[in-house]
Amino acid sequence: MSMLVRSTKRLHGISPSVAAWAIQPSQLLRYSSWSIPFDTQPFALGRFEPCCPESGPAADNGFVACQKHPLPPVLGKKIDMVSDMVAERSTQRHVVMCVGSDSNDWSRAKVEAVAGGPVCEAESLHGDYLRRNRHNPPPPTDKDFLMTVCDRPPSSPPTCDAMVFPDFISYPHIDPTQLAKADFRHVLESLWYDPSNQLPALSGTHQKPLDDDILAVVLVCTHERRDMRCGKLGPLIVDAFRRGLAARDADLQGKRVLVHGTSHFGGHKFAGNLIIHQRSLGGQMYGNVRACHVDGLIDRHLIHGKIIKELWRGQVTPPLSSLPSSS
Repeated sequence: MSMLVRSTKRLHGISPSVAAWAIQPSQLLRYSSWSIPFDTQPFALGRFEPCCPESGPAADNGFVACQKHPLPPVLGKKIDMVSDMVAERSTQRHVVMCVGSDSNDWSRAKVEAVAGGPVCEAESLHGDYLRRNRHNPPPPTDKDFLMTVCDRPPSSPPTCDAMVFPDFISYPHIDPTQLAKADFRHVLESLWYDPSNQLPALSGTHQKPLDDDILAVVLVCTHERRDMRCGKLGPLIVDAFRRGLAARDADLQGKRVLVHGTSHFGGHKFAGNLIIHQRSLGGQMYGNVRACHVDGLIDRHLIHGKIIKELWRGQVTPPLSSLPSSS
């Protein structure tokens, strides 16, 4: 589960009440303050389309099994490949808490319900923040930020690390149970006030940029306790990315792409779901992805810097250069 953080309201989970509206086709080439570089080259496969279709009729929802990339038919038949999955989001930043694959955060359907976990503790801290500031002028924006956990191992367990996008900044050694005393709380408070803010500078080892050779971070929903579709499809997509990136290593010209499983961020029915954070492209969400699509995503998005309109679900963060605080 992920949480969408409203600057002016309480912390809450994604729900129909905050679901964003569909973007009209005429709006798709302009998003926030920059133009989305959609690929002018048609993508080879449509939504959840197999690369090597098995013979036989399609399921009622249009699902066709793939000979090369098998997956449980019972899950494939529960994928929505028809409804509009593009939504305008008001998020400006994505806070990703790196908890590792064996964290207790994965034991519940909603990570904000895991006592002592980073998202649960952030929710509690946000409540305190709102109470302290209830008599102050309201924040200058209604923008949000997204907060999820991922299975990237933390640098010093049992603490966790945070990655903030589109800044590509890491904050190591965060004890969620001591979040109110941690320097990282200043980052959260800044984002609660205005997620477009320039991030506050923290001292010493409390903040560092991600390595310059990291071209992108791919976060695939693998949250099985939240929804079986993402839980089963996500790991297949993670494996496909890692194999595909190894095969295209020369084309990456010395750059690295990190690929990790993440908690839910909305839209189970559009599984597989993933977010690609790339320095020049911001954070872009894709849906109806299966392993068949991964080589194309690597080639068009990661290597050629083009966003694939056929699978696009919307923008999670703009590029850092497009945030008001960077202008």
